[in-house]
Amino acid sequence: MGEDRREEIQAYEESRETPEKKGEQERVPEPGKESQVQENTREAAEETQKQENSLEAAETEDDGSSYEFMKETIKAKPLDKKKIARQAGKLVGSGAVFGLAAALVFGALAPAFLEEARARKSAQEVQFQNSTEETEKEQEDTQEEEQEDTQEQTTIIQEMTPEDYQTLYADIFSTAQEAEKAIVTVTSSQNTQDWFQTPYESSISGLLVAESGEEYYILTEYRIVEKVDRIHVTFCDGKMIEARFQKADTNTGFAILKVPKSEVPAETQQAVAIAPLGESYNVRQGEPVLAIGCPMGYSDSVGYGIVTSTSNTVSKIDAEYGLITTDITGSSQGSGVIVNLDGEIIGIIAQSFANEDTQNLITGLSISDSRELIQTLSGNQDIIYMGITGENITSEISEKKGIPVGVFVEKVEVDSPAMQVGIQNGDVITEVNGEKVETVKGYQQQLKACKNGDTIKVKAMRQGTEGYVEVSFEVTLKAK
Repeated sequence: MGEDRREEIQAYEESRETPEKKGEQERVPEPGKESQVQENTREAAEETQKQENSLEAAETEDDGSSYEFMKETIKAKPLDKKKIARQAGKLVGSGAVFGLAAALVFGALAPAFLEEARARKSAQEVQFQNSTEETEKEQEDTQEEEQEDTQEQTTIIQEMTPEDYQTLYADIFSTAQEAEKAIVTVTSSQNTQDWFQTPYESSISGLLVAESGEEYYILTEYRIVEKVDRIHVTFCDGKMIEARFQKADTNTGFAILKVPKSEVPAETQQAVAIAPLGESYNVRQGEPVLAIGCPMGYSDSVGYGIVTSTSNTVSKIDAEYGLITTDITGSSQGSGVIVNLDGEIIGIIAQSFANEDTQNLITGLSISDSRELIQTLSGNQDIIYMGITGENITSEISEKKGIPVGVFVEKVEVDSPAMQVGIQNGDVITEVNGEKVETVKGYQQQLKACKNGDTIKVKAMRQGTEGYVEVSFEVTLKAK
């Protein structure tokens, strides 16, 4: 092998000889030399390839001996209880922080939401002017004090001069001026025209009885707004606004109109006042009163006089109302209110309830008996209806006439719930829904506690051949 290497080196050196020499050699080649060099070169290449193959085999053996297959077993990771406890603690802590934050946010925003809800509710709620009502105990105490004061006082007679009278009447009518802020004029018109091409119009007095955040509520008579095309209300400052009909009661002839506040100018809202509804149970005979509105049959009229009677009553369907009569001269078509010297409304003028021979004297329905009805109409609530007109049978009458104590049925309305179950004229109602009734007012209060569609039990006494016997009815009430 060493000889071969020497030959290769010799061949390499020969290849580097000068061109001249090389040329000479090319020109005069040695016989067999070229073939010998090629053979030597081929052998050297084969030897080199063998050595490389031996080296690769050795490396392969070394690699095979240095690696081994690894066997592994996958096992479930054991639970870290401490880590779980830490995570649970973080979760609980986060919940506590979130709850505290929610509570703080709710505490900060809740008052605003509640205030907004109250404002919305207040805007829809009908509000009435507070009256100066007294309890029975306060009334008794007041009467006792007045009696004591009367006994202690000494009567002093003093003549009044014309100036005194002028001052007195000026003070009295100043009360009327204050109360007239709640008085309005209601004008209704129809599209039909008379011979002069003028629409038919009628006017009557009205009373501003309540307000909500959005509307004014005006009490007037149903006869003026029934079957009309347009209704207008003129306030105390002369501003005329269109009104809408809401609800009426055929028993009393009362009706409620609505006027949107958005259509009433700010200066008019400042000028008007809600009527203070007083207490008529304390009104006595001889008490000085005023009649304002349209008592004489025309607007903006005022009358002065005294109360002549408070004991009269009028029975209507399922109700009874007290009457206040006065000596104030008025019109049979008069309207308005009766006011005491404190400026409180104690009666609603209703000339239709006056006796035929006293049509020229002002008569009004007691405000204490009418207050709940006014509130019902203003709230657009149902008026519960059974359909009887009754009269009180007191113990005195019972002893004299032999009629049981209760509500004597004078009339049963046609197709009413009372007629449908068989209640008749002459029956004496003694019990409603398990409550004993002895007066029409007591019967009326029991109906007010019911709703449309309620079925109530009514007990009555009916006269037979052998005297009065008890009869029972189940009446399904209606609304009107």
